[in-house]
Amino acid sequence: MTQSKNLNLMPGSGKEFADKDYWEKFFKIRGDKAFEWYGEYENLCGLIHQYIKPTEKILMVGCGNSKLSESMYDVGKLTHIINIDLSDSVIKQMALKNKKRSDMIF
Repeated sequence: MTQSKNLNLMPGSGKEFADKDYWEKFFKIRGDKAFEWYGEYENLCGLIHQYIKPTEKILMVGCGNSKLSESMYDVGKLTHIINIDLSDSVIKQMALKNKKRSDMIF
């Protein structure tokens, strides 16, 4: 996907961020390719592990199809992750993709 197509996928207004239909369309166009809002785990892990204890539960709001939750889970320290998103289709996709990660909820 080219940079210009990525920019066309971005919400044009604040209203679109809360529009379920917008996100269903977004993930249909995006497909299986992960979209990282916050950044890659490798860039964020220092901060994540500095502030989140392994025993804490994590709420990943607007998880989309990001790999951040699965990367956090796979390091073996942060496994109690609840992922939520407006898009039913992306939640189904991610639940199926992550079914082996038993403590992660979608």
